[in-house]
Amino acid sequence: MDGLTHVLRITGKEYYKHIVSMVLISLIIATIVSPSVFLIKLPFAVLYLLLISGPLLVGAAWTVQQLLLDKGTSVWKTFFIGMKKYFFSSIAYSMFLSFFIIIVLASWWHWSQVGGTFAFGLACFQTYFCGMIFMSQIYTLPLLVKYEYSLKNSIFLSVKYLIKNPIYTMLAFIQIVSIFALLLLTVVGLVIIFPSLSTLFSNLVASNVIANDNEVEYHSLSV
Repeated sequence: MDGLTHVLRITGKEYYKHIVSMVLISLIIATIVSPSVFLIKLPFAVLYLLLISGPLLVGAAWTVQQLLLDKGTSVWKTFFIGMKKYFFSSIAYSMFLSFFIIIVLASWWHWSQVGGTFAFGLACFQTYFCGMIFMSQIYTLPLLVKYEYSLKNSIFLSVKYLIKNPIYTMLAFIQIVSIFALLLLTVVGLVIIFPSLSTLFSNLVASNVIANDNEVEYHSLSV
């Protein structure tokens, strides 16, 4: 299995090769997300974000995969084709992710209302548990759009790969979080770089891990 340093180099190379398209992917996501920031009241904004998270993630994953295959189609068109192709799966994935996000938000809201050591400890535990769930999903979208597994099988296989490669998966997840934290300082970079960059990185990390699994025939890291 190739190390994460090698995967990061490939990520940088592919991002630079498709830099205009990658920025467009991020801008599409930012455009669709923007109503939650500027137009919608807070409770509805959270609901809106939870609902669209799956379709946006799947649309980005599908578009990045087509770019890696050097299919010269319109980024806008490809993005929405991906959303349409996996619409029901992406909505189900939104609900899956939203369940754990709501658990975290509810835990910290409960602590803010009642205080106390127990409520704080419970909120910390719930945050850790949900963080592990999110980390286990790093391979789900590549399995869905690249290898055409069902959403259910993609989720379970992603958990399986976490169990088989815990250190590698944890370090890859930390890389994504670190990139997010770094780009958060620039704000603009977070908007125009992070969505597509993290999607590309996840795609290549998944390819690297799956290439070592006898259950999936795979021969090339970049595609």
